[in-house]
Amino acid sequence: MNDIIVIGGGAAGLMAAIAAAEKGAQVVLLEKNPECGRKILATGNGRCNFTNSFMNKSCYHSNDPDRVMQVTDQFDNHRLISFFDSLGIPAIARDGWYYPRSLTAEAVQRALTAHAKRLGVRLKGGKKVTDLVKQDDHFDVYVDGYDYQAAKVILAVGGSAAPKTGSTGDGITLLSGLGVEIKKPLPALVPLVVRDNPLQRAAGVRCDVSLHILVNGELGQSSIGNLQITEYGVSGIPVFQVSSAAVIALDAGNKVEMRIDFLPGYDDDQAVELLERLISQAKENYSSDEPASMILSGVFPEKLAEIFTGKDTIGSYQADAEGLAEQMKHYRIPISGNKGFSHAQTTSGGVIFDEIKKDMSLKRVPGLYVCGELVDVDGKCGGYNLQWAFSSGHLAGASAAVS
Repeated sequence: MNDIIVIGGGAAGLMAAIAAAEKGAQVVLLEKNPECGRKILATGNGRCNFTNSFMNKSCYHSNDPDRVMQVTDQFDNHRLISFFDSLGIPAIARDGWYYPRSLTAEAVQRALTAHAKRLGVRLKGGKKVTDLVKQDDHFDVYVDGYDYQAAKVILAVGGSAAPKTGSTGDGITLLSGLGVEIKKPLPALVPLVVRDNPLQRAAGVRCDVSLHILVNGELGQSSIGNLQITEYGVSGIPVFQVSSAAVIALDAGNKVEMRIDFLPGYDDDQAVELLERLISQAKENYSSDEPASMILSGVFPEKLAEIFTGKDTIGSYQADAEGLAEQMKHYRIPISGNKGFSHAQTTSGGVIFDEIKKDMSLKRVPGLYVCGELVDVDGKCGGYNLQWAFSSGHLAGASAAVS
């Protein structure tokens, strides 16, 4: 019988197996894909942004953010950077976001799998776990009719985001008969859908904005960055940062809107002054039959400028700097949905911390540990989700090996 079986060979599972093996445990890792680390390859647009210089509970959504930090503090960003450096993966920081210096996620994936093998972890790809049964002194783990046995099991099967990589909610299925309380899994770090999208004509435009989520008219989370306007709605990092809150609020039946500031570098008065000057300059520099969008040609791409000025000409345009500034600084769009798990980078919801001991084992099922995306933790863009995966996996693996 094995000491530990790790189910799932993503970031959390590989780190759990490594941490357990480092403590001398005999470890078998079962991964449904042919090889481990498939989802790692897609992180950071293939560059693997694995941690961040700024770590704070405000960077995570969870039913217990303080517990998130207690876990990450035990294997923090500094230890993670040193760990990868010891594997021949030196890091490079860009605005506090850490990547492998090669900017290739494959380097991280290959280093983790090679290190696990070197420590004696038996990596078994193409092994989809169909059932998990707790016996008196061990677990039976079923794979296509075959029964693996282990004294302890670590569930690191991920959430439901990016199902093409193998994340299809298997952990929820395996836990369903064990009485564990699970917060409904929902897409996070996901593009948002806008009902009757008023920005649709500007699809394809990217621009720097600040934005707020409003839930039933009350200001909620905010973000700044490069907005991507799409036919269906909005995307880009600032949208991803607030998407979890928006999706959860919508799922609860609330009215959700997004307020966008298209001139984040200007306060309201400065915006009015800018637009008064641009209107005056356009009238001086262009003929009256030029499109009114030329007023904003130095500020926005034409498709977005037309959203604000319409298709009038400069001669017929009824210039109103104050009204135009109000529209640009406080533009509202109704959020009606999201693009689903197939377009999400991670999952919100999962096993709540009330069910989990400090060592990442489940209170209701002795010997069963959970980590990574299966737990009710989702982080912002910037390496926070991989940091959580590695930190929680390391704690689960080390704890299972010594308890």
